[in-house]
Amino acid sequence: MHSLASARAVPARFAWTTEASMAVLVAVWLLALAWLRPLSDPDEGRYAVAALQMLRSGDWVTPALNGLPFFHKPPLYYWLAATGFQVAGVHEWVARLPSLLGAWLAAMSLLVLLKRYASLSVAVAAAVVLVTMPYTYMAAQYANMDMLLAGCLTACICSAAMATLKARQATGRIRGMAWMGWLAAAGVWAGLGFLAKGLIALVLPGMVWALWLVWERRWRQWWLPLHAAAWLPVLLIAGPWVWMAQQRHGGFFHYFFVTQHFQRYTGSSFNNPQPWWFYVAVIALAALPWTGWALAAGWRSGRRKAVAGSQPLQAAQPLVQSLDRLMLVWFAVIVLFFSVPHSKIVGYVLPALPPLAYAVVRLVQAAGWQRWGRHAAALAALLCVALAVVLGTVAVPAKAQWRALRSLPVQPADRLVMLEHLYYEVPFYLPAMAAPLVVDDWTTEGQQADNWKKELSDAAQFAPQLGNSLLLDAQALQAYACAHPQQRLWVVGSTEAAQRQMPPLASAAPALHLGGTQVWQLQAGQACGRGTAQ
Repeated sequence: MHSLASARAVPARFAWTTEASMAVLVAVWLLALAWLRPLSDPDEGRYAVAALQMLRSGDWVTPALNGLPFFHKPPLYYWLAATGFQVAGVHEWVARLPSLLGAWLAAMSLLVLLKRYASLSVAVAAAVVLVTMPYTYMAAQYANMDMLLAGCLTACICSAAMATLKARQATGRIRGMAWMGWLAAAGVWAGLGFLAKGLIALVLPGMVWALWLVWERRWRQWWLPLHAAAWLPVLLIAGPWVWMAQQRHGGFFHYFFVTQHFQRYTGSSFNNPQPWWFYVAVIALAALPWTGWALAAGWRSGRRKAVAGSQPLQAAQPLVQSLDRLMLVWFAVIVLFFSVPHSKIVGYVLPALPPLAYAVVRLVQAAGWQRWGRHAAALAALLCVALAVVLGTVAVPAKAQWRALRSLPVQPADRLVMLEHLYYEVPFYLPAMAAPLVVDDWTTEGQQADNWKKELSDAAQFAPQLGNSLLLDAQALQAYACAHPQQRLWVVGSTEAAQRQMPPLASAAPALHLGGTQVWQLQAGQACGRGTAQ
């Protein structure tokens, strides 16, 4: 049986051949169908439009939602997506590039670690398993921060593990310092992870690293997580943005660190409350067929050991045992950490997928099922493609057919008005205009749950005067219309919202239907009773 214990080291002359080939193949695989689906509500529209506004405004310090300072998340996604828009144009696949980059980084980091300390076959197999999990594949084609964070966390943990292993093996002046490079790399990825999603990028790798060191009894390496080579890159990468944000917006520290980190983790008023076992079920289902394959392989491996009796299967090498412990700690820390809060979002546990991919490979090899690996990978890849095609075509509901907005004769001087809802995606598909006017009853914002209205209300606290000009009630909208009678308005909302907030639209024919959402065109003066809507 081919096992990890019998794997041979890769010759030096082939050191980077596998990485280069896999880098290209993984990138093509993840990118091929990323263009197929329109932006999804709400996350993709929220973050893609914020990145687009960052590019258009030229303000690379302050992320903005509907023109208002938006500090729910740090700016790395916005920086990457805005740069992509500038280079490649405004397209859905460009908005998803940061997530694609995160998935690519996770696969390549896992490959580099395993090729050096397990075997080439295990490294390639684990990377293939990871990127053919539907969970990974679909998250890589979804524009938000979760996959980007997962990539940074994976790179950080893998770099920290290599620093630890090299520090133990180091001999001589030159080789003896090789661990410091990997330690600095861990700090770089931790700093970028902070800019991707905040303190979680420091807490989780630190927990994984510390628990692994304790389990391994690596007392001589206990100081590595505290070394200046690890923390200096974090401060240099993350510190400037935090400082500049606080200088520009008083109260940033409290809102970003206390409200959006500690209160969101410990509170029960945020979105999507789920039971403690939620992530176990999500991983089991969303990583099929690999989770089913792993369970079957584990059962077969157990049977083989029982039959072997007094002649147990060959034990793994010490380095592989260290990797086994690392991956187990890694998976457990991620799943348990995110299972504690009431609020549970599917994407939170994406950093647990790299160690799961490794576990799948180990179980399959222990069961002696390697020859079936290609068939399983083909099935998994086919499932990924089928999901991408279905979700990008027949499964797109009428209300999400945002590309139809491009057919409207919208001009940059026009103004967008949204009634009783923030339609995140709409500005992405229209020419650059001033920030939309959002019309609702804003006197009850303190009673709102964790939704679009709360997001805008919080954002307006950093720029009250601007908020008053963008967040309007029906009376303020009428005053705006009367002050700009010649401006053309594009109004987005439901028929019921139009009847409540803009009665002149009650008898008007919409310019576009998107399920229950309508788009009307009218001159602003018509909202003052001058003429009729079109």
